[in-house]
Amino acid sequence: MVRGPGRVKGGAAMKKKVKRWKKGQSCVSNPDNQIHRQAAVRNRFLPNKPPGSKAQETSLLTKKSLEKHNEDSGDIDSDYDMNSEGGHSYGTFMSGLSDCTNPTFDRVKRYWDSKSASHKEVCAVLAAVTEVIREKGGKETETEYFAALMTTLDSVEEEDSKSAVLYLLNLVLKRVPANVIKVKFSTISKCFMDILSQNANSNTTSIVRSCLQCLATTLRIIDMTSWNEASTKQVYHGVLSFTVHQKPKVRKAAQNAISAILRGSHFMVSSKPPPHHPAASLTAKFCIQQVEQSGGTGEATTTLHVLGLMKDTLPWFPKQSIKSCCETLLRVMTLSNPLVTSVSMQCLHNLFSTKPRVSSLPADLTARIINALYDYQPGINDAQQMQAWLAVMEAAYVCLVKVDERLCMSHLPRFTTAAISCFLSEKSEVAVAAAKTLKVVFKECITPSVDWLKIEFASGAGSPVHKIFQTIEGGLAYRYHASWGLVLQVIGTFIEVLGKECHSMMTKCLQTMADLRSTHQFSYTAELDKTMGSAVKHIGPRIVLNAVPLQITGDDDNYGFPRSWLIPVMREHICNTELKFFNKYFLPLAAKLRTKSLQLTQEGRGVEAKTYNILQSQVWSLLPGFCKNPTDLCTAFKDIARILGSALSDRPDLRKDVCAALRHLITHNTENEKNKSEIAKFSKNFLPILFNIYTKSEPKARDADHFIIFETIKSYLTISDNKLISSFFDKICSKLTDRVSDRATVMDLAIVMVMYVDQERLAAIYKIITKQFEDADRTVQKKAYRILEEICESKLESTQAFIDSHLSDLQQVLLMSLASASPSSKAPRLRCLIQIVKRLPSGQHEFLQAIIPEVILCTKEVNTKARASAFTLLIETSNAMLRWDADNRQECLGQFLDLVVAGFAGSPQMISATILSLTRIVYEYREILTGETLKQLITAMCTLLSSKTREIVRSALGFVKVLLTILDEATLAQFVESLVMSITSLSEPNRRALRKSMKSIYCRLIRKYGYEMIIKQIPTDQQKMVHNIKKLQERRKRKMALKNAAEESDDNEEENDALLPTKPRPETIEEILQESDSDTDDEKEKKKPEGRKIKQRGAAWLREGKDETLLDFLDPSVSKRVLATKPDKPSETKGLKHNFKSMPDGRLMITEDVEENKNEKKSMKTKQLNDELGQMMDEELASRKKQNRKRKLDNLEGVSDDDEDVSPTKYKAGGGGIHRPIAKPSGKSSAPGSEYKAKKAAGDIKKKGKADPYAYIPLNKHQINKRTKKSTKGAWNNLTKAAKKGALAGKKGRMKKSRRK
Repeated sequence: MVRGPGRVKGGAAMKKKVKRWKKGQSCVSNPDNQIHRQAAVRNRFLPNKPPGSKAQETSLLTKKSLEKHNEDSGDIDSDYDMNSEGGHSYGTFMSGLSDCTNPTFDRVKRYWDSKSASHKEVCAVLAAVTEVIREKGGKETETEYFAALMTTLDSVEEEDSKSAVLYLLNLVLKRVPANVIKVKFSTISKCFMDILSQNANSNTTSIVRSCLQCLATTLRIIDMTSWNEASTKQVYHGVLSFTVHQKPKVRKAAQNAISAILRGSHFMVSSKPPPHHPAASLTAKFCIQQVEQSGGTGEATTTLHVLGLMKDTLPWFPKQSIKSCCETLLRVMTLSNPLVTSVSMQCLHNLFSTKPRVSSLPADLTARIINALYDYQPGINDAQQMQAWLAVMEAAYVCLVKVDERLCMSHLPRFTTAAISCFLSEKSEVAVAAAKTLKVVFKECITPSVDWLKIEFASGAGSPVHKIFQTIEGGLAYRYHASWGLVLQVIGTFIEVLGKECHSMMTKCLQTMADLRSTHQFSYTAELDKTMGSAVKHIGPRIVLNAVPLQITGDDDNYGFPRSWLIPVMREHICNTELKFFNKYFLPLAAKLRTKSLQLTQEGRGVEAKTYNILQSQVWSLLPGFCKNPTDLCTAFKDIARILGSALSDRPDLRKDVCAALRHLITHNTENEKNKSEIAKFSKNFLPILFNIYTKSEPKARDADHFIIFETIKSYLTISDNKLISSFFDKICSKLTDRVSDRATVMDLAIVMVMYVDQERLAAIYKIITKQFEDADRTVQKKAYRILEEICESKLESTQAFIDSHLSDLQQVLLMSLASASPSSKAPRLRCLIQIVKRLPSGQHEFLQAIIPEVILCTKEVNTKARASAFTLLIETSNAMLRWDADNRQECLGQFLDLVVAGFAGSPQMISATILSLTRIVYEYREILTGETLKQLITAMCTLLSSKTREIVRSALGFVKVLLTILDEATLAQFVESLVMSITSLSEPNRRALRKSMKSIYCRLIRKYGYEMIIKQIPTDQQKMVHNIKKLQERRKRKMALKNAAEESDDNEEENDALLPTKPRPETIEEILQESDSDTDDEKEKKKPEGRKIKQRGAAWLREGKDETLLDFLDPSVSKRVLATKPDKPSETKGLKHNFKSMPDGRLMITEDVEENKNEKKSMKTKQLNDELGQMMDEELASRKKQNRKRKLDNLEGVSDDDEDVSPTKYKAGGGGIHRPIAKPSGKSSAPGSEYKAKKAAGDIKKKGKADPYAYIPLNKHQINKRTKKSTKGAWNNLTKAAKKGALAGKKGRMKKSRRK
């Protein structure tokens, strides 16, 4: 017997002193002695040594050691041969599964460890079949598996085994050669049909489903000629019969099988497929027959099942079958069953959205279906059915326009009228759906027909376009005012589609919209502005202003300027229009408004002058829009160019708009050579003006306009002649040579022009800027580096040749100018070095070694661009070394690291920068870093973490963070203990200041290795942070789980808010309608919360007419009266309920019970009644405040007097904040001494049986406070004054009385 460590040996062993557990400590999970546990923890982080490593070669586990161990243990005979003998391994019941070579069953292999009995059975059957095939010398082909499984299918009797075999057959049948299936079709189909007939009513559905899938695969493979045989049709009918099966899974499998056969048969997906499948007409007859037999009354379960089949297969029927099926669908819809109607709509929507062949669904049949659907148009207040109907009609018109555009346009006016009527609906979702449908139909149906519609529109006013626009224009009538926002969206879409071609009929509509915009408190200004903007964009500002004048002339204007809102609308939407219109209309208007402003200023009318000045600036703001790809640039630009030049020179307030206009002209005509050459002709005029404006501005006074001028110069230089640019550049070089005062501004111009000059001028500017690298003016020095940067980054051949010829000189100049480089020049200087390093030939190690210290220090620069450039240069430097010796990348990287690590010998700032540089290098080259190099770096970082300099420690912690990100668990495991030990050994000030970085590192360690492992390596006094991290992670997991659960919960009972034009609409018919046929017939109904009515499945409501006439159910329009949405009841008057009786004419009968004493005075009776009424009102108000806000007002007001016995709440307000008492007392004041207050007089009175009133001022604890003593002192002063005044009045009164006596 093996003795445990807690058991004590008997006999002589008792005399020896052995270590024993303390009493009660034998079952402690965390004993004090944890030697073995600590060893296990340490071993966990030991990496697995690869084969052939030194650790494996010097292993102590030898053959002699094992023999000695066996002799000592006595468990194994010492004569046992240690050399293993080769042989065949023992097979298991899973061997056939695990080493199955056929890829068909790869998905089965994942079930080998499943706990499901069916999965285990599948694995066992596959393993047995594989072993049988191997025993017979098979090659494990699909045909062999098919034959073996078919043989097995005949022999098995158990349902589980049969289901497993059928599952495997379903997988292998898809890969069996087609010829094998065709030859064995009769045998295969007979076998499967026998199984279907035997298990049709079985409790388990897996056999039937697998059988149906096998039959579908088989029927898809056979040739088209085989479908002429009666046996094939009989098999197909057998599959069809299961499409109306009572079990959802079987029914769904059969419907998918039928759909796959009709759509995916081999001859249907060939290069020359037939018009339709031979079995399509059989399927259509079956569907029609089943629908006619079952009808649509009651639950209509069979009808719904057949309609579900038709939804997937109807587009693949032949023309005559589609016609018959659609007639059947329309007949079923007359039964007014909401579920049947909904699924029928889904069938039609799927038919149109699939866009079947023209031979199956010609244009005339589509048009007849559309006309028939108007008889089944639901009521506008039936939200569910109406949205479905609109979706079907949208799909139908989009399908029709693909076949016959003219026929579609002839039917479109009627649909527009029907859709516009939906804007009168009480349901906001109906109006939104109608607007969305109209916009889609206009874009999809009218846009392809614009060419011939334009010709037909010019012929007369009876065209479909006129009718459609008249209908949507009628939506601006007042009865549609609740949906004006949606109507304006529809009008905007129509203008977008046909505004350019048919703008003549839109004048009245534009005037109506302008009048509505001026209406007081118009609610849809944003939608109207957007619609008017669409008109400006697609019709043009000239035509819009002809229809809706601006009403701003500069002569006797209405100072209200009612049409001024048009200016910002035009500014946002003008494009692709005539520049000539701005020259003729807006330029004279702007000049007139400015003249008017100056005139009013001279007259002293400052407010009017300011108004006209703002108007003229707004008119000028329209110029950039006119310059966005103008249609007449070649003829109109020369007329306005002189004016623009004058505006740039003389009008600083217009420079922003003029520069924007010039930039738009250039950027929108880069590919139009004719327009570009026209603009380039004026370069000699505009560029000097822009240069003068830019150079004359004071450096301290430069604002955003200065930057705008600079950007305009850059844009104009892209299209200017190189000779012109060279002449300007020569002048710039001469100014820089003369050392003018505004050198920085002139150098800005040189920066943008240097990329367009030749090598001769490059040499001249290079000679100038090399002297300025050591200039005392930091701005000039920075501009010099910027010029060199533009030269280095240029892609022109002349510039590239200049750089190559001056490369060595550039290196020497940059190294010599290092000491004089200012901090602001660091970023452009580093970018220059980046371009030079990229061009360095091999062997330039000295130059790299010279610039590395500068690069390392720049990683700590304050300037963000300088830091980014430093890191980029660091990587480019390492890439250069690796490029020079591509065969020894690791060795080159080691040499480069040696150059960088030399920074550890510098100042703390240099050490910190070196750590940052190493961090970037390790991250960039993490794939080629060797283990020894990585170990040395981590050891160095652990040493640096013990530094007292916080800057060094912060950088080292950043290095650790990157390590945790880039290294995998196995590689990092060997360094975890040393890293954690170094982090925990930080000094207290550093640990407190860098706690965020430490927390981030601990989070990543816990994520990689777990909380239990990390917490053991941290000292007890520092474990609090790790505990908090664990709590936060668990809390985050709980919140995430709750959030996911909340997202998955159904939220279908949300009510629509107000009518919102931007409200999203479901995209598909399945999202619009609720599923009529649930696949979970056997599931139990979910429990509804109490207080809510259970929604009945398939419930319908009948909307009666206003009159008392009976409904005619034979009328085709009666379907509009059958609603799937419960109609809203008329709102009742919300008022206080009463118990008074009423007369037939509505008057109330109010009676009084006279039970009071008639001898009481009338005044006392009135007072008592008033007191009772006041008390009742106070109680009523108090009770209302206590009621829940969600409780209806009617319930509150209907409370009778019998409810007075209800006990009041025990809670009493007290304290501050939300708990303060806010209810005012309804009775007398409870202030001290209030009972002594006289009712008529101003003072107090004495009462019999009570003490005299001497409470002059209420006692207050705040009077003791020294700070508030002065503020309370006034009360006592006032009291003494009042007392003296009262005493004096009493004295005078007594003297008067004595005189009278």
